[in-house]
Amino acid sequence: MNLSAFSAFCALLFIAGPPLAAQSHTSPLPPEVLNLSRIRRLVTSSAAQVPDYACLQTVQRFARRSPTQPFRPLDTVQLEVAIIANKEVYSWPGAETFEDLSPGAIVSAGTVSTGEFIQLLRAVFTGGTSTITWHGVETLHGRPALRYDWKLPLFGHQTHVSLQGGSGVVSQAGSFWADAESFELLRLESHADEIPPGLPLAEMVSRIDYGRMTIHGREIWFPQSAELHLVKTDGMETRNLIEFSHCRQYGAQSELRFDDPAPTTPAPAPVPLQRVILPAGVSLDVRLEVEIDSAIARVGQPVTARLGADAVHRGKTLLPAGALIHGRIRRLERSSELAPHFVVGLEFTSIESDSARARFYGQLERIQSIAGVSLTLRRSSQDKPIEFPTTAGAPGFRVHRSQSEVLFAREIPGVGSFFVSGERFKLPKGLRMTWRSTEAPRP
Repeated sequence: MNLSAFSAFCALLFIAGPPLAAQSHTSPLPPEVLNLSRIRRLVTSSAAQVPDYACLQTVQRFARRSPTQPFRPLDTVQLEVAIIANKEVYSWPGAETFEDLSPGAIVSAGTVSTGEFIQLLRAVFTGGTSTITWHGVETLHGRPALRYDWKLPLFGHQTHVSLQGGSGVVSQAGSFWADAESFELLRLESHADEIPPGLPLAEMVSRIDYGRMTIHGREIWFPQSAELHLVKTDGMETRNLIEFSHCRQYGAQSELRFDDPAPTTPAPAPVPLQRVILPAGVSLDVRLEVEIDSAIARVGQPVTARLGADAVHRGKTLLPAGALIHGRIRRLERSSELAPHFVVGLEFTSIESDSARARFYGQLERIQSIAGVSLTLRRSSQDKPIEFPTTAGAPGFRVHRSQSEVLFAREIPGVGSFFVSGERFKLPKGLRMTWRSTEAPRP
């Protein structure tokens, strides 16, 4: 399933359109209609002042198999999300550029988000097919808030939902709240409506809360947090808690000086690194350079390693021992299947020495056998023995039966996945792995 909280901000700021009706001198409009018009005017005036922004989006993901069970934490995902040229784009934290990809293409697993909210808000406010009705005054965040309910027909706006077991199109309905005095949007809620029979979706609800923040001296109205709750027809539930932080004006850089810069000799131009192409089949001895602690690690967090030996192909050294390997945590999924454990996924994308640099795409072949770490998860169980008594002078005997279950990690191309048993783990610096380069998929 795919939804986005951050997109709502872009949609909100670019909403435009005439009021629901023109005020008549002889027939004054009801207050709720005038208030809705004020909300729209405020949003429209904000649109002309909004530059491009980027934020750190932190998503805590939870799941449970039935309503009788508590939600259990799965992992925490961090992505940079930006609105650039009126479009939502994503990247890993600290990456040099944003990619025109959905979070699902980056994260590769679990419930993540795409840019549906832009289309949804435009459909609600300017599409001409929505029905907006006045609900009443409620209290939100301790203040009076104006609540309006809205509904979109299926032909007016379609939301595509993809789940394991089926996909389909749903319509949307929901509510929004605005401050009763300032008319600024406080919250937007939506839920899936008109769910088709072939889609294994029972319920899908989202909520976004807004607030003020100051960026580069400019006070703007921005999403603060969001929640996405999804229930499948088999009872499986997922819950995402989303927080936005470290927001900045994208591309804006400033420097403060308190003295006259002293003349300096220009630094010599750096020697360009030789580009090395790693062919498929090169075996790499990889040593983890940093400790990974499950208590603080996050999906998307940078990870470094080093080559423990030269990378050699047909007798030629392509990259020397000690070369730095750059990558990220791609999976950090907590599970209790068979036994409490984590599924950890590492993705390494480049290798760099003092003189050369290579892109890397490969697969994990072996990992050091330290406590709890393995490429498969195995559980053996022994049934109650069967007793055969002594008969006709023949001695009795006992038969023991045992069963073994093996769990394999789901493969993600270019990601090395493995299991770590327990409720918490620490992968030590120096952990040894063997990777083999493979041919990168063609675009």
